[in-house]
Amino acid sequence: MDARGNLMIDMGPLRRDLFRQVLPADKRFEDLTPEERQRIAAEVNQRLLGIQQGLQIGAAELQKRAIAAEKEAEAKQAAAAKAAAAKPKSAVVVAASAPETRRKSSLSGSSIAVNVESNGMVVRTLNAEINLPNVLATVFSTTRSDRGELPFAVGKDGVVYARTEADKALVAKLGDAAKPNGPAVVRLHDWVVVTTDDKSGSGLRLGIARPVGDSLSDLRNTAARNAGLGLLFVTLALVGIVPLSSRLTRNFSTLSAAVARIAHGDYAARVPVRSKDEAGQLALAFNQMAADVERHQQTAVEQERIRRELELGRRIQHDMLPQAQLTFGLTQVQGVSVPAREVGGDYFNYFVLDSGLIALLMGDVSGKGVGAALLMANIQASLRIRLDLNQSLSDVANALDLDIEKNTPGPVYSTLFMALLDPATRVLRYVNAGHNPQYVLRRDGGLERMGATGLPVGLLAGRGYTERTVQLQQDDLLFLYTDGCVEEENEQAEMFGTERLEELLLSSVKTKNPLHHVEESLKAFRGRSEPLDDATLMTVRVG
Repeated sequence: MDARGNLMIDMGPLRRDLFRQVLPADKRFEDLTPEERQRIAAEVNQRLLGIQQGLQIGAAELQKRAIAAEKEAEAKQAAAAKAAAAKPKSAVVVAASAPETRRKSSLSGSSIAVNVESNGMVVRTLNAEINLPNVLATVFSTTRSDRGELPFAVGKDGVVYARTEADKALVAKLGDAAKPNGPAVVRLHDWVVVTTDDKSGSGLRLGIARPVGDSLSDLRNTAARNAGLGLLFVTLALVGIVPLSSRLTRNFSTLSAAVARIAHGDYAARVPVRSKDEAGQLALAFNQMAADVERHQQTAVEQERIRRELELGRRIQHDMLPQAQLTFGLTQVQGVSVPAREVGGDYFNYFVLDSGLIALLMGDVSGKGVGAALLMANIQASLRIRLDLNQSLSDVANALDLDIEKNTPGPVYSTLFMALLDPATRVLRYVNAGHNPQYVLRRDGGLERMGATGLPVGLLAGRGYTERTVQLQQDDLLFLYTDGCVEEENEQAEMFGTERLEELLLSSVKTKNPLHHVEESLKAFRGRSEPLDDATLMTVRVG
């Protein structure tokens, strides 16, 4: 008991006695490992907790008795007040108020106090004293110290508590961090310090300091070691890469030189294949590409040669056709050939024989290309010679039919319309060897067809041909053409056709130049589409 009658409990002897009970007989506390210290401290704390709970139960019992005594005092005071109220009252009445009772609990420093107050006066008090250094020593013993952690506490009065005197000296060097109102987190030299206030009201500031100097040293050593290893790897990489890069550079230089040769027209350029790695595969791919380029170039050269030969054949073919209008007396003859992209076998011709007759020829050799053009030239030359011999048209057609079958390889033939016009009598004699029907446009608007009188020459030789005669009148119009005219197609793949041609001829008889009118109409019908076959036209205005 203290001077005021408060109960004083010293926990120090109890803790020391408990430590002696728990500590092994053959060891001292200073020789224990941190783990053993923590285990022993936990067991001591558990036993102290039981003692503390017993004290708390005793304190609660005392508090219960204080409350009962307080209630008894209040009952006596109420009875006295009731008795006083039964007596006669004077003029002045003094009101009595009920007593005000309060209970206060507080923790201050190392003292725990529970006060019961009535009307501002303390009627009961229960105090307990705690040995603060011993309690903090127990708390510090549970703190891990494998990384050099330093636990400490600072009281309101600035007193520093630590595990040992050496730890107190280290804490004192932390400066403001070891003061009651110090910062919560601070970095000092090689220490990181974290502090917090005790929430129980003791006024203590608990903290822990951890050294970081060793960690920084380890980081520096690790960084230096990694840097050394990195430099070693870079050196090894350079040792292996430099020869490889030199070889790759040499291979790429060779490849670049070969590309330059191809760019300048040397399509036979190749590069040597020295390995089977990526560089060797690239060399193989380049050589294959160079071979393809060389082959394509040869093909392009050959195609250009053929194109030039075809152009030359077309020019020769064009030069063999009549270039100017024929005027013989009042009779006028003119023709035109609209070529397709390929050299074809269309031909027409008109000329005056020594007998005064006008020869009219219109034909179409089967097939395309240079062969058809050569056969067309041969037929024209043969007709020119045979017509000058004054043979009948049927005899000329028979001779030409047998000649083509005998001297031309393969199934080659030609459709042919040949006629002789006598300007004096206006009599037209003709043979149509498998050609399209040719037209006579009468001046009164009639239209007559001159159909086939035999097979195409060279197709089935020896079948013979029939010669026919037509009496013409002045201003009648002959219209001769090849199948390319009626087979013209527009952009919608629609064919011009025979019916459309006949309607066009009937409307063009009265025009000044029927040939030009038909040619322009065909061009307008075709639009932007390319002609698929030569279209050859010829008109004869009878005088």
